[in-house]
Amino acid sequence: MRHAKKGHRVISMDILEHLQKLYPALTKKQKTIADYLIANPEEISYITLAQLSHQTGTSELTLLRFCQKLGLNGYNEFKYQLRHELKQMKEPVFSPNDLISHSLALFRDNMEAVDADKLKRIADYLTGDNPVYIYGSNLSSVPAKYLQVVLNTLDHPSILIEWHRLLAGLIHEITSDSVLFMISAHGDSQRYLPIFECAKKRGITTILLTSEKNSPLLSLSTIWMCSNDQNEECHHVDINSRLGIITLIQLIIELAAQGTIKENS
Repeated sequence: MRHAKKGHRVISMDILEHLQKLYPALTKKQKTIADYLIANPEEISYITLAQLSHQTGTSELTLLRFCQKLGLNGYNEFKYQLRHELKQMKEPVFSPNDLISHSLALFRDNMEAVDADKLKRIADYLTGDNPVYIYGSNLSSVPAKYLQVVLNTLDHPSILIEWHRLLAGLIHEITSDSVLFMISAHGDSQRYLPIFECAKKRGITTILLTSEKNSPLLSLSTIWMCSNDQNEECHHVDINSRLGIITLIQLIIELAAQGTIKENS
């Protein structure tokens, strides 16, 4: 039994192995789903809930209950877990088509999980009259810089911070009406917890984009959004694509741009 890396809520279990143990206790419809899963694990890891419902001849509600039977919160979590296990079972070399299918599936899942109301609230905060600070370090500095440049171009000035020590000092100095927008793919709680605790105590608005759904930073954030980016390493180098985070930022930018057009019309 393998233990999955942190990122999404990927749990310490083997779906196919666990399913074989549960099989005798499954209902007739659940066995139909289980049989299809065992025969087509690769396909299921990339298709939508509606597509699987059609393929198995079962309702979406039955499929969701099947996921819960496996101890998972829902279909997206089921697919994350299944992809992780299949990846562990494969050789570490993927064809271009495999990589494209994987990225498209992650993108689709990310879009399906987007909270439009949260996106609008974030865009409003970033285009308001209060000071805006955008933070992203290492690879996360790339989407952070992109957001900052576009906001400045839209005439919504913001300050980019790329160093943890600088942010740790500034959080005590910036005005309490400020907005702190942070991108942290891994939701590093030990590193950023004191910053978020200070921000909350001072009444500073905090917006967090992360791919770590279990991060303690979520409860300290004014608004948070989680992408479905998977934390991956190659020779101990972080190669997390941040595709989901970049997608969320692009949506925020487009909402900000629409707001700017309305203001100037």
